[in-house]
Amino acid sequence: TYCCLNCRREMLRVEFPFFRKWVMPAACGCVVARMEQERLEMERKNRRAAMERSYKGSIMSERLKRVSFENFQLRKGTENVFHEAKRFADQFETIEQGLFLYGGVGNGKSHLAAAIHHDLERRGYVCLFLDVAQLFNLAKGTFKSSSKVSLTDIINAAVDCDLLTLDEIGSGYLTETEFNDILFPIINGRSGKLTNYTSNLNLKRLKNWFAAGKNGEPLDTDGRLLDRILGSCNIHENLGSSKRQEDAIRRMEDSA
Repeated sequence: TYCCLNCRREMLRVEFPFFRKWVMPAACGCVVARMEQERLEMERKNRRAAMERSYKGSIMSERLKRVSFENFQLRKGTENVFHEAKRFADQFETIEQGLFLYGGVGNGKSHLAAAIHHDLERRGYVCLFLDVAQLFNLAKGTFKSSSKVSLTDIINAAVDCDLLTLDEIGSGYLTETEFNDILFPIINGRSGKLTNYTSNLNLKRLKNWFAAGKNGEPLDTDGRLLDRILGSCNIHENLGSSKRQEDAIRRMEDSA
């Protein structure tokens, strides 16, 4: 007999004459759970390795690498987005919708999105945090003949991670190449997966950002991409004011 050292369940082992070895007809739940966890860890290890080859780690500023829920300063107008971000991280395994956090500059949207990213990474999930403008630059770099990473590698790694965060979506101008070859394949490919977004633009302005490029050339005039974002995210406005501006004013007052 075989006895599981965890649940103490005994099971008969049967010898198949032709194979001349002992096998267990059924594993107990403990063995099944352990094997599934090992399979999941190996699968995540492979996806993380592919992501690191393509991105060499997340594209994140040094400041955002140090943020957490603990060092987020709650201020008037930020209470709701802080609560939703913390709930998202705590309940990640049962969450069905991503987060779309928008509002004025400097009020902590990126801080909270990065805090979620760090929290989940510490728990073993494969997460990728990308500033959208830097994503475009990195993707365009694959067009060079000397690049060891292809655009397909960039897109697949972003699509395959457990959580993708696209920070500052709507900044600058969107080109036809950025929309058709980079952004649309990533967002469309993540259908059914959790993706978080931050933006300084409200939904109307973001729709206009998708609709036309820098010179007015039509891009997503039907709103396909915005529709995918709205259908996969809970939308929350950060009503807080700019902490960076408040800190700058305070420094000026202290030095006066």
